[in-house]
Amino acid sequence: MTDASLKLELNSFLSRESPDDKGLSGNMPMKFAAVFLFVLAVLGYFICDYAVESRKDAMVEELHKRLDVSASGKARVIETWLAGTIQNADRIASNDLFQLFATEINLIGDRKLENSLSAQLPYMQNALTKFTDQNELIGAYLIGKTGRAYLASGNAPALNETQRRMAQEQYSKADVTFLPFREAGDGLVFDYLLPIRAAQTDPASNNNVVGVLLITVPASKPLSRFLEIEPFSLQVGSTRLYQEREGEFFQITPLNPPFLDSQAELEFTPGSIGFQEFQDSNGRDIYTSGAAVSGTNLMVFQLVSKAHALASLQSYSIFVYGLAICIFIVIMTVLATIWLMFKGQNARALAHQYKEFAAQINVQRRLLGSINNTIDELISLTDPEGRYIYANPSLARLADFPLRSIPGKTDRDIFGDKAARELAEYDRKAIATEQTVNAFVDIETRDGVRTLRVAKSRFLNEEGAFIGIVTVCSDITDYAEYQRRKEDMDRKSINVLSQMLEANDPYLSHHSARMAQLADHISTELGLPPETRKLINTSAHLSQIGKISIPREIRVKTSRLTENELKIMQGHILTAEKILTNADMEKPVLDAVTQINECLDGSGYPNGLTANEIKVPARILGMADILIARISPRSYREATTVDEALRVFRDNPEKYDSEIVEAMVRFFDTEIGRDFKARIEKNDGKA
Repeated sequence: MTDASLKLELNSFLSRESPDDKGLSGNMPMKFAAVFLFVLAVLGYFICDYAVESRKDAMVEELHKRLDVSASGKARVIETWLAGTIQNADRIASNDLFQLFATEINLIGDRKLENSLSAQLPYMQNALTKFTDQNELIGAYLIGKTGRAYLASGNAPALNETQRRMAQEQYSKADVTFLPFREAGDGLVFDYLLPIRAAQTDPASNNNVVGVLLITVPASKPLSRFLEIEPFSLQVGSTRLYQEREGEFFQITPLNPPFLDSQAELEFTPGSIGFQEFQDSNGRDIYTSGAAVSGTNLMVFQLVSKAHALASLQSYSIFVYGLAICIFIVIMTVLATIWLMFKGQNARALAHQYKEFAAQINVQRRLLGSINNTIDELISLTDPEGRYIYANPSLARLADFPLRSIPGKTDRDIFGDKAARELAEYDRKAIATEQTVNAFVDIETRDGVRTLRVAKSRFLNEEGAFIGIVTVCSDITDYAEYQRRKEDMDRKSINVLSQMLEANDPYLSHHSARMAQLADHISTELGLPPETRKLINTSAHLSQIGKISIPREIRVKTSRLTENELKIMQGHILTAEKILTNADMEKPVLDAVTQINECLDGSGYPNGLTANEIKVPARILGMADILIARISPRSYREATTVDEALRVFRDNPEKYDSEIVEAMVRFFDTEIGRDFKARIEKNDGKA
């Protein structure tokens, strides 16, 4: 707090004129003063209590949301892990050789295996053993309708009766079944049952199951990683995982025996996954919220102690009540001063009272100064010419400047030309818009480049005149780096998913990568902003995700598709929409992927959108998809050239955006475009 502002506060309580001597002989009624102070104290108490309770309610509500988000996020991670294990095993279950072997086993039933099937057993068992070794599984079994295991991976433990019974029941089910987690040796394992269907049959039917693949997976290490708190994460509290079995709940402790611990003594009900408050066995108040893991009997809970969650409330309460006491003291001091004036105190006594009052103000100033000097945020005040009037110690430490030498200097003196130009531009915006301007600025310091979140606002005096700019900065370098690493990980995950999809279909090899490159070049020609280009790139790599649901015999068919097969093929858009919706993908990405096959004249699918109903990213991706597909060979045709593909766009102006067509033509006329054209027409396998 500056001396000028201190003087302003002081003058707001004290009269600007000298006391009238005629009033010195009057008497203030003591009872009235006492009643006034009592009412003021009671009112202040209730106001402070209301403020503290409101803050508490807000903190609990925010904690509720954060616990929900943390629990849901952990549940989704476990679901993704389980889906990954199923996807690995599906390669075995969908293998034509395994399907044929299981079909023949199913037809024989309890009879003795024929010599031809017996001869296949070593090969099939080696394949199953190799699969378990590659995926670090405990065991894998092919189980018949009678519960007999016809195949088992090497070193697989013996099946128990529960596993056999559940495998027999799986023959009447179409979906994968997860069995409860169980203890095995020095850790946790779980089984899941994957139906093997007869070849060339409807995968959605449960009448074509010819075999059941039982996979035993080690679970201790993956679950322990899921329950850990990652650095820089926004997770709240600790994570607990529960399993419900026959109406009883067990806590899962992956690395600490007992791995499945009955929780009968807990004061809360794990079966209720909503936000709860309860007391643990030690009498501590606990907040918790949970989320169910879809398709399983697992529930994830985030727990945090009430004392930890509301720790900052105590400081807030001290601050609120302390501030109220300070104000009350100030008011009492003013009343005492006035009372002394009316009691006939001489000028010396009155000056003494003023001195005491000023001392109280100084206490407040020192308190506020102490707070300002200890916070990590960088706070400064500059005049209209950009010269510093005030800077707190945090700013001086970051700039490596003596605090006393900063007043009078400019941003260029402290941070250099580059940062000064950016900060000056934000100053101009704050002055022009009369609003707070928020931005991110990179500052060169002795410790390297630091990323600051900057907020700039106009500073007005009592008369409303502009006298400078207040700047508050927060150092978010560590968080920004974490976000960059997270975005990079997301991008790599999308690329891996795209490559997995393309590996499943030889005709989609490098399709998504080439499509993303072409769409990015078109976006550059159109002058689209970086955010839109990033959205288009992400959507391109996810555009083929729905084709995983299309049967292989349709995708590689060499003749023209029938009407029914065409409907099945077009259904990949709806599958992609469902997958991306369940993954909480951003709506712009969802729109771009689901509108990629729409045409301007409404002849596209799945919704027959027209003109402006189709987003620009979807138009760009749709045309890039068509061109890359046409210049790539298919089972039913040879590859065409880029020029022939472009002719399709020109010959059908009612279907394709002419502006995008022209941007595509301009790109292929550039040196980079000609090189890209040569590479994709050559089809050399490079993206």
